[in-house]
Formats: sequence, C-alpha cells, structure tokens
Amino acid sequence: MCEFTVYVDGHEDSDIVATSVIKTVVKPDCIVLMNTAGKVVKVPNARITKVDTIMTELILETCEA
Repeated sequence: MCEFTVYVDGHEDSDIVATSVIKTVVKPDCIVLMNTAGKVVKVPNARITKVDTIMTELILETCEA
C-alpha cells in the first residue's frame, strides 16, 4: 500500500500538509486527504498537479477562489 506525503504550493518540508495519506478525494471546493490513522485534512481551493508513486508524493496547488 502506498502512503503519500502531500505538499501544497512547493516541495519543501514547510509545504507538507499531510503524511501517510492513503485516500484522496477531489471535491468541487477542496481536496480531502485521509491518513492511516483516519485523520482527515481538507485543502480548500486546490487541485492535484502531480502524483508520484515511486517517491510516494502527492503535489497540490492552490487555486484562486
């Protein structure tokens, strides 16, 4: 099973919004992330720009609201 580290608007440690993410749902107004512990993080006004299964990284970009 892949557990992703999720970054928003960059690729630095300070850009990490969630770790050990196993489920991602795209909603009209946000991206919903769930980790292995069941913790849910919502990233409003964002889109997925890259999914890298080798590096287990998910890159998001915030959009203008």
